[in-house]
Amino acid sequence: MSSPLSAIAGRIAELERELERRFDEEFAEKQKQFRYSVEKGRIAFDSGVGAIHERLRKNWVSYLWDMPRYSLLVSPVIYSLTVPLLMLDAWLWLYQAVCFPVYGIEKVERSQYILLDRGRLRYLNWLERFNCNYCGYANGLVAYAREVSSRTEQYFCPIKHATRLAGASPRYQEFADFGDAQAYRDNMAPLREELKKPG
Repeated sequence: MSSPLSAIAGRIAELERELERRFDEEFAEKQKQFRYSVEKGRIAFDSGVGAIHERLRKNWVSYLWDMPRYSLLVSPVIYSLTVPLLMLDAWLWLYQAVCFPVYGIEKVERSQYILLDRGRLRYLNWLERFNCNYCGYANGLVAYAREVSSRTEQYFCPIKHATRLAGASPRYQEFADFGDAQAYRDNMAPLREELKKPG
């Protein structure tokens, strides 16, 4: 990578660390504001909050009645993704279980990507909770799949594409430039080393 791009990538990494720190601070503020805590993955609201939430819950029949009819018509297509998503989830588990130990690649923690916490909100009716969990699962699974595949790409083919790639993973910037055979050979071992389990 050329040095101006390396400098920009370094600044981006620094800004991402700052963004993470600020997100953590904001989450702490929101927990105080909405009176809940999270300990070991368990969410607990202060006493009295549940009653307030239940009063704000919309009956699921009213929820469906108020929904635009076209939303109901396309819902079977939305939910048809359930089977491929479950198959992808199972295949990613198998892929990591079989392949990552062979190459010494640290496994991706699925629980860091798939969070189903919105389904615990008492101001949502059962259908809204189901929808929130479905979206959380689908989007989390895609992010999880991206991390698994990007680790695989870093191990086997850390080469940038010939043209600009939209939505590249953060580690993509470390890859060798397209056509730079020497950088590809020189950087392969260090990039593979980065993927190994700590310790």
